[in-house]
Amino acid sequence: MEPGARGKNPRKAPNYFLRRLLVVIILLGIVALFFYGPTREFVKTTVLLGMPALVVWSYRRRFIRFSWTWWVSTIILLTLIAGYVFMLLGLPERIAVKSIEREAGIYLVQGKYDQAIEKYRELERYDRKDRMERKIAEVERQKAYHAAYQQARQMVIDGNYTEARRILGEIPFDAIVYPQVQELLRDLEKD
Repeated sequence: MEPGARGKNPRKAPNYFLRRLLVVIILLGIVALFFYGPTREFVKTTVLLGMPALVVWSYRRRFIRFSWTWWVSTIILLTLIAGYVFMLLGLPERIAVKSIEREAGIYLVQGKYDQAIEKYRELERYDRKDRMERKIAEVERQKAYHAAYQQARQMVIDGNYTEARRILGEIPFDAIVYPQVQELLRDLEKD
């Protein structure tokens, strides 16, 4: 051993900058995954059943083995694990249904009612017929409100203000076109 080497690390010192850079890259990757819908659903399912399972598992370890409390906590833990597996089996279908509803909702807000109806019809593939019919009925209601708004707008252009006010008054506040209805009514009040 050299006289000056005593107390020094003969190996090369670790590169902490590279480690920190890798940690930052991994953290950015994890955050980016949360913007991806399937990952969000997986994490939600895991946290929903994983946290209670961890609590039960930690208490289970404290009990005397094969005592009645140990058996109860074991049964609860196995139930949570079975529920987790069951929820993971339905995860792809749930992700697909949410994706369909999100896309159809975008079409609905954009006023593309026929495309929204076609998108909602895809729910039938996933045995969501009741939900599909309810959503399609909502789209058809919104389509009727939009048609009534367009008719009232045309009446305003033609000069038939009283009939336009009557039609605009029948459009409920939960209609997507309601802000435009309010604006048109304000314009009619000014005139």
